[in-house]
Amino acid sequence: MSEALARRDIGAVFKIYRQWTGATQTQIAAVCEVPQSHVSEIQNGRRQVTSLEIFERIADGIGIPRARIGLADKPGSVPEPRTGAAGVPAAEVPAEIVRVYPSRTAVPGDLWRTLFAEATHQVDVLVIAGLFLPDGHADFTTILRRKGASGVKIRYALGNPESLAVALRGDEEGIGDGLAARTRITLTYLAALRDAPGIDLRLHSTTLYNSIYRFDGDMLVNTHVYGAPAAHSPVLHLREQPGGLFDHYAASFERVWATTEGA
Repeated sequence: MSEALARRDIGAVFKIYRQWTGATQTQIAAVCEVPQSHVSEIQNGRRQVTSLEIFERIADGIGIPRARIGLADKPGSVPEPRTGAAGVPAAEVPAEIVRVYPSRTAVPGDLWRTLFAEATHQVDVLVIAGLFLPDGHADFTTILRRKGASGVKIRYALGNPESLAVALRGDEEGIGDGLAARTRITLTYLAALRDAPGIDLRLHSTTLYNSIYRFDGDMLVNTHVYGAPAAHSPVLHLREQPGGLFDHYAASFERVWATTEGA
């Protein structure tokens, strides 16, 4: 985003903003007070923004500090904090973040199906219960069986329902033994996968700070928040880039996997 802003490439800014937020061109047009057709033309490179007034509308509309595109701050606004002579923000959103969802329930069901269906080499799942997957997709185990048979390596780690870690998490979420019960239900759903080719189903007893779902070079990371179920907590959609967040969470999966035992 910083490079697009420095170039005043509003077409690229719109593309990145829509990728991050899921906003439509119509929504951008409304907040920026410009016609939707102009947003489309700008995004597709058929129209250039040259008017100072339009630059200001766009910056204010989508919440970009005016200084980021070389404009004077809006009267009465608080200037953007800067670090260093170039005024570079203290932190940039890493390019590998495809999107941030406010909760797991906000992740489209079709995205889960697409990621599982399009994986060709590796699928890793690290959860405590993850009941929403087999419970919400009637053909979930069939899809996994098909993937495993086609050569995709599938590693699936569930929380051990007898472990202290699962009991503690259940207490923290306010559902007590309910979490262990959900894990047992998931194990019942997945029982047919125990001997399936290409699928390794195991149990872990670790404190889980994130649920991790890897599909080749894509990953969904469901953060865990004290006192709230995973379904109500944010999800990061990451796309692999060397040395980035993707590798950080992938390494965490490997550390947990090394502690697992057969389900």
